[in-house]
Order: sequence, then C-alpha cells, then structure tokens
Amino acid sequence: MKTHFVVTGIVRNKDEILILQKSPDDYNYPNKWSFCSGFVKEFEPAEESVLREIKEETGLDAKIVKTGKIVEVLDKKNSKRWVIAVYLCEVYKTDVKLCHENQSYKWVKLEKLDNYDFVPGLTKDLKTLGLN
Repeated sequence: MKTHFVVTGIVRNKDEILILQKSPDDYNYPNKWSFCSGFVKEFEPAEESVLREIKEETGLDAKIVKTGKIVEVLDKKNSKRWVIAVYLCEVYKTDVKLCHENQSYKWVKLEKLDNYDFVPGLTKDLKTLGLN
C-alpha cells in the first residue's frame, strides 16, 4: 500500500461549505465530490500548500482560520494510504473559477453534505475540525 501526503482545505463562506466534483478523468476518484485538496510540494509548508491548492482549484483567496489534526485514510480498494493535513479556511467571495481538475462545484450547508457521493475519509476531515 502506497502512502500519499496531502492537504485538504474545507472552504467556508458564511454558513456554507464549498464542495468540488472531480473530473470524470480524475486518476483517483472520478466524479466524486471532495473539498479542495492536493499534494504537498517538496519543502513547501502544508499551510502554503492548502492556500495554493484553493487558489489553483477555485481562483479564490482564502485564509486559514483553524488547523485540524493529521488524518489517516486507508483506501484498501485502491491500495492507498492518505495522510492528510486538514484546515478550515474562509473566503469572502463565492465566484469560483474551476480548474481542469474539477467539473462542478456547490456551496452547501454542513447538514446537506450527506446528499453527495464523496471521496473516502471526508467525515474524518470534518471531525478533526469539530464540524460534524
């Protein structure tokens, strides 16, 4: 099982959370919903990685308002172990400009997240920030 180190930014605007639907040709989880996330570049602090990923994937400028704990997600189906640094981030604009990695986005209330088909481990991301 291979281990991957990533960051996840749960992006909030007022009382809504931004979710992204991955492209149909995504290598790991095509068409699944997720938060802004991505791989940490070599020697890049995780805090800079998450803000970079949010900017690249949505065009939004965010600020970190809370740091969660490190989360481990075992995806036995795909033989992957994800080690995730989780951050709660805020934005003041909602005009998302998607990059090629995602096909759609929605701003949703926290209690509506169960209505979407998410990548594995999403509830762990929320729990580490006390958002579940």
